[in-house]
Amino acid sequence: MTRRQQTRLNPWRWIAAKIWAAAGAALALAALTAPVLACRSFLDERVILLDAIPLAAENSEVIAKVEVLDVQMRERPGLRPFPVARARVLQSIRGTADGQIIEIYAQETSCGGGLDHHAVGLQGFIAGRYHQIAGETLFIGTWTHGQIGKNLFDSKPELRKPK
Repeated sequence: MTRRQQTRLNPWRWIAAKIWAAAGAALALAALTAPVLACRSFLDERVILLDAIPLAAENSEVIAKVEVLDVQMRERPGLRPFPVARARVLQSIRGTADGQIIEIYAQETSCGGGLDHHAVGLQGFIAGRYHQIAGETLFIGTWTHGQIGKNLFDSKPELRKPK
């Protein structure tokens, strides 16, 4: 008796074979229709805190060196909760004042670019602009490694000297 004939005669094997086939089809369908959630390369990864001010950021509305004070989840009606980082401006270059506390929209994407409680105490440059989100003014500015001049083999970005 062949294996196929055994499966037809044993109802439990027949049911198991049908369940495995259906599960395989569902997994294949999910894999083919799901949005791509991965970055294509290192150059597509996003960051908020920068080591230095890149040339690509020269036209930004806000440029400053900041220190992250805390990161909390913000809840607003009609929106999913999102993280907001509070940061103190250590060195204002444009659009802020030294010592000012600003709030940074810190939602991570599939390519990074977010801040969480591990970022508390970190310092870095930010470059971007202010946006209104649910009636609040938040700073938004993420940059890809490609935009700031970083690549996998040379981690030194093109620098612009602060004025």
